[in-house]
Amino acid sequence: MFSVIRARAGAAAVAIGAMSVLAVTAQPAQAAVNPANCRFSYNLSIGRVAADCWNSTESGWYLQLTCDRFSGRPPYYVRGSIIYGSGVSAAQCDAHISEIGDLMIVNL
Repeated sequence: MFSVIRARAGAAAVAIGAMSVLAVTAQPAQAAVNPANCRFSYNLSIGRVAADCWNSTESGWYLQLTCDRFSGRPPYYVRGSIIYGSGVSAAQCDAHISEIGDLMIVNL
């Protein structure tokens, strides 16, 4: 009895695993901008960053900055323009009250 239950559970696990692999491989390749395909330029005196990214698809993306406030208050986020395909997205922190804490490419 237990061997039958184990065999059914094992067969179910194999079937679920096979369906998971099929679901992952059946989806189209994720269209995303790889940060390695970007050139970043900085103007730290005004807190501006521009990302010039190559994207072989027409997928959307943008540059997002995390701006750390000098006052110790929580950071705020600034989003650059949304780009479809290759192009330049730029964002700027307010240099009077904050500095650039982090940046990332956000894929839509």
